[in-house]
Amino acid sequence: MKKYMKTSLTLLLTALLLAGVAACGKTGGSNTAPTTEVIKENSEATELEDDSDATGVGNNTDIAAGMFKATELVLVGEHTYYPAGLFDQNDRDRDYKDHMIEQLQEADKDIHDDIYVYGIGESEVRGEFRFFGKMMKDGVIFDTADMTCWYDEGAGSHWEINSRFRRTDFSKIGLIDAEKVFNIVYENASKSEKALKVGKGQISGTYDLVADADGRVLYRFTVNKYSTVDVDAKTGEIVSEHYWDGIFT
Repeated sequence: MKKYMKTSLTLLLTALLLAGVAACGKTGGSNTAPTTEVIKENSEATELEDDSDATGVGNNTDIAAGMFKATELVLVGEHTYYPAGLFDQNDRDRDYKDHMIEQLQEADKDIHDDIYVYGIGESEVRGEFRFFGKMMKDGVIFDTADMTCWYDEGAGSHWEINSRFRRTDFSKIGLIDAEKVFNIVYENASKSEKALKVGKGQISGTYDLVADADGRVLYRFTVNKYSTVDVDAKTGEIVSEHYWDGIFT
């Protein structure tokens, strides 16, 4: 009888011990399961966001990573900006760079709006130059706000507004990251024989923010020096493409 009770007690203690272990395991599982589930939900949400966002533009930039960079701007005075490579286009511009910058510094004293200088030409006055620019605000270039910097012996260098000058209203709210459209710009440009010819089989370039005549903000890509691709900076839609190899035919 005593042997039977001892055996029963042993079995009972063993059963209680196993039940306790199972209970501990169950408690641990209930604490960790929600964390695992949340991580999974976050992972799924991140994956969906990477594939497509509210604009329908993908985030995957593996193909064109490093192919495009924002234009590096150099400031002259307080309001005059030019792209870093502006004076590297030909020997004349390189040789007269210091003198050209002096002209821009002089003209900068009389302006109150930011100006993006994109081109250089000969002045009517020998040894001087004219510059072509567009008004810029908050880092956005007004595509329809053309200006020209003239030189004359009386007034020196000064900016004048072109007759078709137009400043438009725009908003930077809702802009997507430029990187989100790298792939589509790259893929489209890669189909152009003219763009590939200039890039010797490669595609690369820079981009700026531009406001068009309707106030729509665009990413304007300059591809392989001569070609341009405009992309709606809020929807990622290709607005226009112009491919050129720099040769007039």
